[in-house]
Amino acid sequence: MQKNRIKYVFLNLVVLLLSSTVLFSQNELDSIVALGDDLASLEDYREANKTYDQALDKREGYLPAILGKIDVLLMMDRYSRADKVGGNAIEKHPQNATLQMYMGKVLIERSHFEDALGHLDMALSLADETDSLLLNKVYVTRGAAYQKLGNNQKAMENYSKALSINKKNPNVYIYRGNLYYKQQSYSQALSDFQMVLELDPNNHVAQYNVGMCFFKQGEKRNACDAFHKACELGNTNACKMVISKCLRSSETQ
Repeated sequence: MQKNRIKYVFLNLVVLLLSSTVLFSQNELDSIVALGDDLASLEDYREANKTYDQALDKREGYLPAILGKIDVLLMMDRYSRADKVGGNAIEKHPQNATLQMYMGKVLIERSHFEDALGHLDMALSLADETDSLLLNKVYVTRGAAYQKLGNNQKAMENYSKALSINKKNPNVYIYRGNLYYKQQSYSQALSDFQMVLELDPNNHVAQYNVGMCFFKQGEKRNACDAFHKACELGNTNACKMVISKCLRSSETQ
């Protein structure tokens, strides 16, 4: 009886120790992924990628690390590699809505727009209706896919749907503003790009696009002011516009 009791206590201790090891391992993984996320937010994509790989070395197929890795590969323009990583992950996690959304983004960058829509539609069908952040991203990305296919009506519908979910995502206004601009609806495009600057004042792309909208509307002074600001923020196209359209014209006056 005493021996059985000792054996029982020993086995419980082993189970407890194993459970603690698993818990520590999970915490360690989460810490590594969090570090990768921090590096990505600082735009140190190479180090972020290495950090996600460290997590994957510890646990192959760990989804948070895979999602982070795909994201930074996109930022590094390594679309083929992102496609491979995402494709392998989809085979193991076909019911993950976020992964399906990322695959849609990857395939858009690879110009496989119809295939991208398939993954984005799947993401919508799998997404939790209360996950507004994910739904917003899916609709924005669907809009981009439709826009690339030349279906501007569908693109606009998706951008509007995204804005109905979250009006604070500057990417939606960037995409919709670009669509308005291509349709020569410069006033509406200008409104969207100015909204981007309200949400993200240092967005040099939006600042440059504000300048282009003013320029197309014949408001040269406002255009040059916008180009100067965009140039100061590091937009090289804006700097070229300052030289070619603003400085030269002022010299001839």
